[in-house]
Amino acid sequence: MAATLRPRQEALVEAWRQGLSGQEILRRSATLVDEFIIDRFDSAPAVQQVRGSIAVVALGGYGRRELSPCSDIDLLLLHDRWSKKHMREVAEALLYPLWDEGFEVGHSVRGVKDAIRFALDDFHFQVALLDARLLAGSSALFEALRAQYTKQVFEGRREAFIRAMDAAKQERWQKFGSHTYLLEPHIKEGKGGLRDIQAMMWVAKGVFGLHDLDAVQSSGMLEAGNRRALEHSWSMLAKIRNRLHLLCRRKNDQLIFEYQQETAEALDYRDKDGLLAVEHFMRDVYSHLQTVSVVTDLFFEHVHEVMGLTGGAAVEQQLERCIVARGGTVRLTSVEELAERPYLLMRLFLQSGRTGLPLHHRTRQIVTGQLDRVDESFRRSKRVARAFLDLLTRTETIFPVLETMLATGLLTRYLPEFAGVESLAQHDLYHLYTVDRHQLQTVAELSQLKKDQAELFAELKEEEVLFLAALLHDIGKGKQRDHSQVGAEMVAGIGSRLRLSPESCQTLAFLIRHHLYLPENAMRRDFSDRAFIHQAAELIGDSERLTMLYLLTIADSKATGPSAWSDWKASLLSELYLTIKACLGADCHVDTMDRDGEEQGVSWLREQIMARLDGQPARIEIAHLPADYLLSFSLEAVLRHLTIHGEKSARLRQQVLLFAEPGSRSWSLLIMGPDKVGLLAKLCGVLALHNLSVLSAQIFTWPDGTVVDTLEVSPATARGFDEVDWPAVERDLNLAINYRLDVGFQLNERTRPPWWGGGRPVQQLERKVVIDNQTSHQYTIVEVYGADSRSTLYHLTQTLADFGLAIHRARIATEVEQLIDVFYVRTQAGDKLTDVEAMDKVRLTLMHLIGEDAANEAVAAQKETGRTCSAQ
Repeated sequence: MAATLRPRQEALVEAWRQGLSGQEILRRSATLVDEFIIDRFDSAPAVQQVRGSIAVVALGGYGRRELSPCSDIDLLLLHDRWSKKHMREVAEALLYPLWDEGFEVGHSVRGVKDAIRFALDDFHFQVALLDARLLAGSSALFEALRAQYTKQVFEGRREAFIRAMDAAKQERWQKFGSHTYLLEPHIKEGKGGLRDIQAMMWVAKGVFGLHDLDAVQSSGMLEAGNRRALEHSWSMLAKIRNRLHLLCRRKNDQLIFEYQQETAEALDYRDKDGLLAVEHFMRDVYSHLQTVSVVTDLFFEHVHEVMGLTGGAAVEQQLERCIVARGGTVRLTSVEELAERPYLLMRLFLQSGRTGLPLHHRTRQIVTGQLDRVDESFRRSKRVARAFLDLLTRTETIFPVLETMLATGLLTRYLPEFAGVESLAQHDLYHLYTVDRHQLQTVAELSQLKKDQAELFAELKEEEVLFLAALLHDIGKGKQRDHSQVGAEMVAGIGSRLRLSPESCQTLAFLIRHHLYLPENAMRRDFSDRAFIHQAAELIGDSERLTMLYLLTIADSKATGPSAWSDWKASLLSELYLTIKACLGADCHVDTMDRDGEEQGVSWLREQIMARLDGQPARIEIAHLPADYLLSFSLEAVLRHLTIHGEKSARLRQQVLLFAEPGSRSWSLLIMGPDKVGLLAKLCGVLALHNLSVLSAQIFTWPDGTVVDTLEVSPATARGFDEVDWPAVERDLNLAINYRLDVGFQLNERTRPPWWGGGRPVQQLERKVVIDNQTSHQYTIVEVYGADSRSTLYHLTQTLADFGLAIHRARIATEVEQLIDVFYVRTQAGDKLTDVEAMDKVRLTLMHLIGEDAANEAVAAQKETGRTCSAQ
């Protein structure tokens, strides 16, 4: 007698430890619940008087005996006319014990006619009845339900059922994920999830009367190889879902970031071959989801064809020899031709891209079955290479074509190097997709840029090289070295096989080696630093390479996800691109910097300022304004600063004034006032208190002690410019600089974690401090990498001020939770920070701020090397 279900969880955990398959654990779980319900049915007094005229029916996953540890239980309490009045007592006798055991029970109480009527109106209930299983009670009543269900739901309505299933799938994918390679895949409802298998089996059972995979395979709707692959992936996904339920102790079917590591460890994955255990695990997850997606899509395409639901033109169009378009698909008409013309395998995809039509499901299976023809001679074929390069550069629907090429196996067979990143997970919150899909998406983004940035593409002579770089830029990931360098080395062989010229191969390698150069420097470097711009121009070499690198950067960033692309980043990239391009156009060189020209520019600006003032005396000597200040602003901006200084000189000696202006990408702040110790730190802190994020800053001090700071900021929360209380920001800033507002205390109070811990676990982030005296001739550059928080920037800037370092420029970037802050600093004497001991102290103190672990690593490095840090 199953008196309680409380030992059920322990029994399922033990079954897990014994290594039972995913489906076997599901069946055991269902059996335990069966016994409990049947026991209540047999023993409840309310049931005994009507047991011959009622039926307890399991529905859905429970009906299929696929009950995950914490899944809902779906029941139909079926009754005849006579027993209807007793059903309330029956329901209470059966459902209350299940609720007491902690189950969520979906239930309905219906007669046969009512059940069928509801099924015709509700598709979810309609498919749940397909899996109906009698648990206890009247078998006659249950058979009556099944007979009426088959007659009224399917007879003459098979096409309507398939269309309804198609619509339900699309709606589900739109909600839970329309791709198999999302950062946090939904194991049950997403594309390639368990629900896709169930949808296949519902159609097989309801429309064709095929009740299991044996029958589906015998019908010709499922190939033997696909069946084996599907069964394996089905079992593994079920096992993962079971583990998620046991791990969370609740129903959870989405493999969210915080559970991926634990699930991987529970499944005995280990770090190896340069990849984390969780990356190996997620790679297998994506592979299983992709298998389910491919096999079930093939099934449904077969169904649509059999049922005449394919649509498309019935008239056959000859695209080229052995390749036609018919019924809305591209088809191969002769498998035998492949023996003499294996290049047709690639031509199929080119025609698919040109016509915008997908490959027919049988043609896709032919491609997979003929992959042995892709040998070294195929890979080195000029004809194949031409088709492949045309596919990349001259088709508008490139992503689905490349995705199909990957799914059939042709892409990795043609480019074996690509196999190393197939389904490769990137265990961070920054990348939305697996490496392989990210590279395909980059090509798609580049294809769109070809329309949006036609004038830039018109400058290119090597467009094919750019598209190849997009497809291969992350091909070096998954190794134990820098993926950009590894990838650059790998593409040498690819370029040679594709018959690229030696010069084009060098360009391809250059683009891959340096594909992160522009985005990293756009967010971290001061574009007015002439030394840096000259270094960049020397590295890149010519305008065409620069343009290719710029376009690749935009496509790569957009394909990475929303965290990698914003209007602010777009503006920085554009500014950096144009600045380097201007330098290249002027044939600049680092060793011939035009200092005389710079001095002439400053003299000209001073003359223009005096002329615009038209003899009106300024409250500061124009000749004494710092040269770097004058070169950093437009003439109009300088005149505005001087006007404010002249009109509000008395106030500026006592308090800080703030002027805010909205912009399309960010909001611009001008802060003028008396120079105070730690002013920038207090400013950053006050802005953080008002939920404003600093993106960049320029800091200048005039000879009379007036500070002129300009900042670009954005709202940390969704709101408009006019919703910010700017007078309150200015008030709090003045309170802070006059020591009447403890910014550090206020920030710590607001960022204090809740007493219960709480919050979502974050990824392991890079934590380091780099002190760079090489990039800039004028400044020491301090780069800080760590976990982002509202108070971090305040503490970093305050620490630099405590060490007597004046910040002249700052670039602030946050990629998901990864903070990257870059400060251009000088000592109080106006020099670069070169004292090794002082550098060590700065670095170690900053390490403590961004994380104790990072500081401990620095101390360990000090013991190992005999010093705490080194200048880079």
